[in-house]
Amino acid sequence: MRQMKPLTTMLVAATAFSTLLSACSSADNTAGGASSAAGEQASSVLNPSGFPIVKSEVSMRVFGCKDPNQAAWKDVLVLKEYEKKSGIKMMYEETPAQGCDEKRNLLFASNELPDVFLRANLTNTDISKYGMQEQMLIPLEGIIDKYAPNLKKLFEQYPDAKKSVTATDGHIYSLPVFRLQAAGRGDKVWINQDWLKKLNLKAPTNVDELFTVLRAFRDQDPNGNGKKDEIPLGLRDPGMVFSTFAGSFGLDRQLGTNANIEGNKVKLWIGDDRYKELLMFLNKLYAEKLLYADFYAADLPKWRSNLSQALYGMFFIYASDPFTKVENQFAGMAPIKGPHGDQLLSTGSPLASPIGTFAITKVNKNPEAAIRWVDYFYSEEGSRFFNYGVEGQTYNMQNGKPVLVDSIKNDPRGMMAALGQVNLVPGGGFPTIIVDDIVLSERTKEVSAASETFTSKAIYGAPIFGKEATDKIVPIKADIDKYVQESAIKFILGETSFDKWGEYTATLKKMKVDELEQAYQAAFDAMSK
Repeated sequence: MRQMKPLTTMLVAATAFSTLLSACSSADNTAGGASSAAGEQASSVLNPSGFPIVKSEVSMRVFGCKDPNQAAWKDVLVLKEYEKKSGIKMMYEETPAQGCDEKRNLLFASNELPDVFLRANLTNTDISKYGMQEQMLIPLEGIIDKYAPNLKKLFEQYPDAKKSVTATDGHIYSLPVFRLQAAGRGDKVWINQDWLKKLNLKAPTNVDELFTVLRAFRDQDPNGNGKKDEIPLGLRDPGMVFSTFAGSFGLDRQLGTNANIEGNKVKLWIGDDRYKELLMFLNKLYAEKLLYADFYAADLPKWRSNLSQALYGMFFIYASDPFTKVENQFAGMAPIKGPHGDQLLSTGSPLASPIGTFAITKVNKNPEAAIRWVDYFYSEEGSRFFNYGVEGQTYNMQNGKPVLVDSIKNDPRGMMAALGQVNLVPGGGFPTIIVDDIVLSERTKEVSAASETFTSKAIYGAPIFGKEATDKIVPIKADIDKYVQESAIKFILGETSFDKWGEYTATLKKMKVDELEQAYQAAFDAMSK
């Protein structure tokens, strides 16, 4: 695989977005499931453009998942101000993140639906089951065309994004986050530049140089405290096995899984020789005590504690917010060139991701008002309002850019806790367009720039399978994913010999990996039409 080109088609003049005024039509139609009667009702309730959205107060029940850093949603500044602006009263029924999925599933099972699911972690399986199959979620493309000009324009400008949220029946049941900034899509490669400087080393460019640098980090006390507490390479969880160095072995992450797409052909690589080479590489790192020994435990608090103390020599992470006090010790680097000349960073995510951030249910009496409510956040003005709040109160303009006030940035509880009083940015997953990610520090953007040209030109999101494929393929995928991850850990730790590779691949065959690949191929073909 050759060095990949930058995502130029996805970064076209992001700042050129201006606020678009919503327009509505009273013409009778049934697109997106709206009846002529509903169209007449919309005409009587909606204002034709601007704010407020409705002529008289409209109320809606909203269910969502609350990040620990967020205030009660009824008290969040942006949501309170937007209620005044829009004229729509959202009655929020947010549930703490832990247990939220269970509560959401119970609402579907009991048919006690809210009007809107907002930031409710709707999965592709949820969208398939409750949208395509049970029709509890209504199709949105018709009302998007009529009442959501900002979102409509985004879909026209980024057709691949529209494909990623379109189910196999041709309908759109949920809305995504649009991340126009490349730095906002995926983990970056960070390296401890202070340690490099002290040891008179340069950032590694290939496998051999990587081992040389990591061994020096392990043996030469680069933090100068007289202790052997340095951790050369800090992978934070087992899932990173399939992304961080995969691109250096010619392995990409497409369709939300361990797949390459070459010549419009989908190839699951979890049984390939290149993947075996990747595991052998990681096994060697682990055996030489260059890899974080507890990576497989997925102990995020412990990993972050090490990070905040700058104990890692090299690691992968999205942004520097967990270690802002020491972020200047680190710099960005390009992914290493692998043994076959591959140099790809496969930690990225699609332009439109996640896709289950907003959905309207069949009990909503004013779906047109709901789509207009969310459409504002897909404009530049609405995005700034959501991310930064009220000018002069929570942010000020400096050199043409919004900057949070110091009381938020320097809040003793942490910036995310303070920001959670203003908006729902902490935890992500809100339906909006992100032009310049508020979470990303300037150092994070610098680090990202070092590897952006090594990302895939197009990244395809996970498909929304139809009922037949869901019923058949999802259980197969769940079993295979579990087996592959457990096997990967055993290979890396040396608990399973690579002499057993043939047994591993034979087991994948028995578990119907070929059928899984065929299902992804069919889904990709449908997305490509």
